[in-house]
Amino acid sequence: MSGTRLYRDDADIAWLREHLRSAQRVLILTGAGVSRGSGLPTYRGKGGIYEDSEIEALHHADGLPGSLPELWSFWGPKRRSILDAQPNDAHRAIAEYQWDARTGTRSVTLATQNIDDLHERGGSPQVAHLHGTLFATHCYARCGYAVPHDITPYGDTPVCPRCGGWLRPSVVLFGEQLDVDAQMAARHAVRECDLLLAVGTSGEVSTAANLIRYASDVGALLVSVDPAPSVPPIFDVQVQLPAEDALPRILL
Repeated sequence: MSGTRLYRDDADIAWLREHLRSAQRVLILTGAGVSRGSGLPTYRGKGGIYEDSEIEALHHADGLPGSLPELWSFWGPKRRSILDAQPNDAHRAIAEYQWDARTGTRSVTLATQNIDDLHERGGSPQVAHLHGTLFATHCYARCGYAVPHDITPYGDTPVCPRCGGWLRPSVVLFGEQLDVDAQMAARHAVRECDLLLAVGTSGEVSTAANLIRYASDVGALLVSVDPAPSVPPIFDVQVQLPAEDALPRILL
C-alpha cells in the first residue's frame, strides 16, 4: 500500500472486515492495550507500570536473584487484582475470530506480550505467551520444579520444595530469552502470514518490532488497533480506537 490508511468511517470498517475475512494466514499480536478496557494498566506511557523508573529497573534480569523478594512483593499481590479483572470485548472478539477460523481454511495465530491470561479467560483456544505468564511459577535454580497454574499471591519469596532454592514468577524479564515455544509459534506464523493485526502495542519493543518488520518483509498487510498513532507510521492501516471498541466491529 502507498501511505497509511486511517480507519475513519463505515466504508473503512467494511473494507477492513473484508480483508480480515479473506486473509488465509493471520497473525494477531497483542500488547497491554488490549487489556486496558479490563482496568489493567499498560506498561509505558502516562500511568503505565514503567512510568516509575525503579519498577522498570526491577524487571531487568541482571538484578536476579537478589531482586526476587522485590519482584514477588510487586507481582505476588497483583495476582489477586489481575484475577479480579474480567475479559473485555476485545478479548472475546479475538476468541470468536479464532474459533470461526477453525471451521474453515483460515489459519489464525494469537501471540501476546501480556502476562495476564485474559485471552484464555476470554475464550481463546490457543495463545502463544511471548513474555510468559504471571500465573505460573518455577524454580530459579532450574531444578525442573514448576507449577504451571499458580494463583498464590505470594508476598515473600517462596522456596522450591524440590531443591530448597527460590521460586520465581514465570514472566520474562528484560535481558531474558522469550518463551521458546511461543517464539517458535509466532515466527512460524509470521513467515506465512498475509495479514498481521497488532492490537494495543506500539510496536516499539523489540518483541513486537521484529515480528512486524518480518511481516512487512513477506508482504503482509499490517494493521494496528491502538488509540495512539504509530510513530513512525509503520502500519498500512491504523485504527485509532480502543481495542474493545474496534475489534468487535472489524472482526465479527
